Amino acid sequence: MEHLNYLVEILNQHNIKGYLVGGIIRDYLLEREIKDIDVAINDKVRIIARKFADLVTGGFVVLDKKRDTYRVVTEELNYDLAPIIGDSIYEDLLGRDFTINALASDIDGIDLDKDRGLSGEIIDPTGGRSDLKEKTIRAINKETFKEDPLRLLRGVRFRAELNFTINSKTEELMQKDSQLITEVASERIKEELLKIAAADKAADNLEYLEKKSGLLSYLIPEIKMMKKIGKCKYHKEDVWTHSLYTVEQLEELLRDVFWSKQVSNDQIPLLKLAALFHDIGKLWTEEMIDGEVHFYGHHKEGAKKIVPILRQLTFSRRKIKYIKRLIRYHMRPLSLYSADNLTQKGKYRFFRAAKGVVGDVCLLAAADILATKLWNERREEIADNLDFIKELISDTEKMKKRTSKLLLTGYDVMELLNIEEGPQVGRILDKIREAQAQGKIENRTEAVEYLKKLKNKFNYTEVIHRKSD
Repeated sequence: MEHLNYLVEILNQHNIKGYLVGGIIRDYLLEREIKDIDVAINDKVRIIARKFADLVTGGFVVLDKKRDTYRVVTEELNYDLAPIIGDSIYEDLLGRDFTINALASDIDGIDLDKDRGLSGEIIDPTGGRSDLKEKTIRAINKETFKEDPLRLLRGVRFRAELNFTINSKTEELMQKDSQLITEVASERIKEELLKIAAADKAADNLEYLEKKSGLLSYLIPEIKMMKKIGKCKYHKEDVWTHSLYTVEQLEELLRDVFWSKQVSNDQIPLLKLAALFHDIGKLWTEEMIDGEVHFYGHHKEGAKKIVPILRQLTFSRRKIKYIKRLIRYHMRPLSLYSADNLTQKGKYRFFRAAKGVVGDVCLLAAADILATKLWNERREEIADNLDFIKELISDTEKMKKRTSKLLLTGYDVMELLNIEEGPQVGRILDKIREAQAQGKIENRTEAVEYLKKLKNKFNYTEVIHRKSD
């Protein structure tokens, strides 16, 4: 918070009153890391924000022109500046969402010599400090969710991030107003869902969202059907129950160093969402064969069906592609485990198909296996399943290393085989890359010899055009 003294100077120069509000006070009292600073001032918000940004050489962002809110971005923290709503800071705080966020401190009360940088009186008109001690999330008034329905998700997000309890009256209000969530912009909804998924105990909080108020079903109607189907030879539970348990098992795996290395931290919320919807394809693939329920091809169908759902929630193309690929290939590791006479070629095909997300897919597959077999009391193969997946990860890492640089180029192939440029060159390079991945060839000399064998083994004249002399 080293830049705050500059802001205090600017406010004093303009004779403007300013307050630290909301999350910074809450997190300070909870001794949590402070990530953002919210400031409410009584006049000239844009002018103050602009001067502050210039003085600290920070970025200046207009958050909401109509509401006169701005962000100053520094290397240390983001500073959000907004006008005081109402005639006083007390009136402003009474219009906020939850008591634990209706806290403020006069910015002049800052003591930057203090270890945590805050001192002075904390303004608390709704009993927020008491609720912080009780670890309780309480809506300020009966209109809280009507005023901004996004607060329905924010309440659960605070439950997730702070490990707090939402009090019963607030839960009743959430249930009563839950249908209002459909009025909120999809972009805002997506951001809250990702924050809930990013927090610990995501399965519990996602279940809470649905069980207490049906919020997720309002946003993703397919969840209602997920609760109704899924029971078969391998599952005595429905798809929704299994999916939540998969998220729970995923979080357990992420506590282990080996498994946590398979996914980058920024992808974990997306991986959890993939786990939540990895079997959504079963909604469209259920069929009865010889008296038994099957869901053949559900991974492929799920990969298709998740796309419009995520688009509706304004997920980026990159994030949609990531989740789609995890759903598409989540069955592959177990299929390889069950395959007769599994070869390195079979593993290579998986490596090639899931390139870039092999570890992520394997992590999801492991969570799926655990969820299925623990819930259905079929524990005998779990250890072998997980050992196989670890071996699969190791093998594909070796393949990745071996193919980091091709031993022959397309130009080499054309010269050595005396062929024209075209799709056939790409197909031949794929053969070389496959041999490289499997360790059959390790240097250029071996690659050239392998290419000669390919030339002798296949009649390339059927698929290529030879150069004219």
